[in-house]
Amino acid sequence: MNSLDTHLPIILIATPILMASLMVLLRKQPGIQKVLSVSVSFVMFIVSILLLLQVWNEGIQVYELGEWAKYGILLVADLLSAGMVVLTTCISFLSLIYSLDYIEKRSLSSTYYPLFSLLLAGLNGSFLTGDIFNLFVFFEILLLSSCALVIANEHGGVTKSSDKMEATFKYLVLNMLGSIVMLIAVAALYATTGTLNMADISVKLSEMSAAGTMPWHVFAIALMFIVVFGNKAAIFPLHYWLPDVHPTAPSPISAMLSGVLIKVGAYGMLRVFFLIFRDTLYIFQPVIIYLALATIIIGAISAVAQTDVKRLLAYSSVSQIGYVFLGIGLGSVYAIAAALIYLVNHAIAKSMLFLSSGAIIHHAGTRDMRKMGGMVDSSPMIALLFLAGAMSIAGLPPTGGFIAKFVLFDAGITGEYYFEIGIALIFAIFTLFYMFRAWLLMFWGEKRDVNEHGEYSTHGTSPLIALPIIVLALGVVVFGLYAEPLIAFASATANQILDPQPYIEAVLTRVVR
Repeated sequence: MNSLDTHLPIILIATPILMASLMVLLRKQPGIQKVLSVSVSFVMFIVSILLLLQVWNEGIQVYELGEWAKYGILLVADLLSAGMVVLTTCISFLSLIYSLDYIEKRSLSSTYYPLFSLLLAGLNGSFLTGDIFNLFVFFEILLLSSCALVIANEHGGVTKSSDKMEATFKYLVLNMLGSIVMLIAVAALYATTGTLNMADISVKLSEMSAAGTMPWHVFAIALMFIVVFGNKAAIFPLHYWLPDVHPTAPSPISAMLSGVLIKVGAYGMLRVFFLIFRDTLYIFQPVIIYLALATIIIGAISAVAQTDVKRLLAYSSVSQIGYVFLGIGLGSVYAIAAALIYLVNHAIAKSMLFLSSGAIIHHAGTRDMRKMGGMVDSSPMIALLFLAGAMSIAGLPPTGGFIAKFVLFDAGITGEYYFEIGIALIFAIFTLFYMFRAWLLMFWGEKRDVNEHGEYSTHGTSPLIALPIIVLALGVVVFGLYAEPLIAFASATANQILDPQPYIEAVLTRVVR
């Protein structure tokens, strides 16, 4: 292993932070900003792949940052965290390319690039940190950067600034409350165990459990973390911020929020509960399952009633994250692998749909699907791409969404969770209905009334907007036709999640300087 290979985890966090500072200094040089930002984003994607290959071939990687406390401040890359970083850097790279022609030039050069870099740093840091307090720190970076990005202006935007500010206010307040809960939970964990290192906390709580001295408040702390991660993932009843934020944000930011950011909550559940609170899972797994089912139901029913294309996609994200949490709640190796497969496929398909919705809105000049119709003639490529995404979310072959739903339902049936899978299956039919209803309203039938709503834009979809959508659509189809590598990776990751001992040993057996 050469010297650069050992620094891959810190490169993925430090580089975007440095880029954010550099973008501020270059705000009067938009051409340099554009080239540098896209180039560095692509490099981050390559570095994330190298890190994943390193973890796959050599095992869990631990990178020591500082010497505070017994085990210092560590970054830890296992299959789960490295895989999430690859997903993040891929979607962020494509979203950034899309942004070049979608975001208003003034907003792009003044604040967008620095904030986007900070968002990427926060995401990568959340996935790679081995320290529970630094997870809180990276969550705060995520919150502040994403709040500011929601109010960025897009070309020909149809969303009023007042709506953006209202949505951002809700997002900020609810997530600040979540931050307070998380800080209390982290402080209580530190008071109980005397450490912030997640592997060390796991060992100490397991020792307490084995000795029968587990304090009762550990269960309360675990419940607080369900609130924290549930809020991040927008599961019921903590989902109310999402249907306002995702529609009002610029489409590339909507893609990041729905494709990656809400997955941070799912990651947190997998990391914290299966590493730190594994001795309390027997209590909380039923809670997670029934919260997941409630999320599926509420999201699907709400989506059926929507006429705003982005609001429909937002409620769909609420419902779909419920399926991911259902797999987490079922808790077997097969179910966790199914949840990961579902997470990846939803991230790709929903990112593609939000990017497609941006092109649709530019073409139609509205988000209201009732004021569209017949766009298959004027925008056939977007019609085809949106259809591919809709098929994946609905779980139809030959898309990755079909594989994801099939594996998840099979895992539930194998575990004899017949009632839970029955509910999930019923509301999967709702998904099929609202996704194809949306496609028919926008693209099929007669063209809208020109006298009332005007002509569709004659400005074609630019390559910068079309390319990211096409790449994601290919991903949707590839994971449907050739899912074996993803299934193998998800299975290996699930085994690693449910057997945290290698993670613990990799962290705690390091020589501390």
